[in-house]
Amino acid sequence: MKRWWLITALLLVLIIIGGVSSLLFNNYQQSRIDPGELLTEALDRTAAARSFRYNLESTLLVEGRKEEISRIQGEKSPEGHIHIKGEMVKTPVDIYHIDQAIYNWDSFSERWMVIKDAQTDTTKVLISELDPLSNFNFKSIGEIKRKGWETIDGRKCMIVNCKPSVENELMEILWRSFDYNIYIDVKDKLVRKATLSAVSKNNEDTYLNMTVSFKDFNEKISIVKPTVD
Repeated sequence: MKRWWLITALLLVLIIIGGVSSLLFNNYQQSRIDPGELLTEALDRTAAARSFRYNLESTLLVEGRKEEISRIQGEKSPEGHIHIKGEMVKTPVDIYHIDQAIYNWDSFSERWMVIKDAQTDTTKVLISELDPLSNFNFKSIGEIKRKGWETIDGRKCMIVNCKPSVENELMEILWRSFDYNIYIDVKDKLVRKATLSAVSKNNEDTYLNMTVSFKDFNEKISIVKPTVD
């Protein structure tokens, strides 16, 4: 009996040592990851994703007063079709972008309004909501810092901070001093979440804050064009 307990205790010790060793090795491997190289690869791989789902929230902070701009859920299909639903400026929205046209549900007339891209600048105005990856088009990335780690949907993510020069016409006109925290899945090399802040070019007391999270990369997502009467 005494020998049995000795063997059991020894096995437990070996299991504990193995677990601790594995944890230490993983931490060592993660400490060697270069945040700049990881960020560059993650931006490229995320931009190349054919489909994904996302949540986006954006707010303004005007002289200490918080104002919500948008809170939407979106998805992109492998064909490039996009569907978003949620609220923008406290107004419900249900919008499709398919075949170079916007399909917008008008709750007053209870029908779909169709607007061709060539007829309006709506797509440009809604660029952050319809194309969240446009927020990650950088002319230059600038200073890069590793800020820590966070687990998102079971994925270990490195938090990388950067202050880039953005390549986004609307953002460039209105905002400056961009500051990003980008949460990168170190296994799949994909952006799982990002927060950004910027200062208004017209009013130093006005700030933009945005949070966007991604999931279901490269999965089969079907988005069907609405039936128009």
